[in-house]
Amino acid sequence: MKKSAIPPASPLMVHLAHLSALSPVLSSLWRLPLIFGASMGLDDASVDDMMSHPWWMRAGYLIGLGVLSDGLAFLALGLVRSWGETFPRWLPVVGGRPVPVLFAAPLALLGGLGATLFGMAVVFGFPSNVDAWDGWAVLMYACYAPLAFWGPSLIAVTIDYIRRRRSPVLLRPVDQLTTLH
Repeated sequence: MKKSAIPPASPLMVHLAHLSALSPVLSSLWRLPLIFGASMGLDDASVDDMMSHPWWMRAGYLIGLGVLSDGLAFLALGLVRSWGETFPRWLPVVGGRPVPVLFAAPLALLGGLGATLFGMAVVFGFPSNVDAWDGWAVLMYACYAPLAFWGPSLIAVTIDYIRRRRSPVLLRPVDQLTTLH
């Protein structure tokens, strides 16, 4: 295996990437009982609205939402792993080629910004459709609270990814860039 010229991510960035990747898992698990009509502390109107849809639609939506959010969050690990530097060989067309920073970084920054905005909504009042502050509401907020860390941790890891992946030319002191040899 060829040694990478890109410096490895620091342990802190690896931990933040794992935090980012795992942030939506609890909320995805919390939503699963809703498929079967468990109220999970939601008000009657919300449960009635959800139950008005066929079982397969509820399952498709709630499972799909979990798979999508968890799958996107998992990509944060690519910012600290070798598969974030080079596309895996099994991928058609791009396999074995370097991952362009201008491909990965803007997508990760946009995802981090979106996750940060959603996390702020969770922290500052989402959702408001709970019956009362009982054990169900506490469980729901406990499962959704980690989403507040998803965006900021993803942004921090992405900035580190950009820093580590910069061209060696950009890492040289300015006086070396202007001299001709």
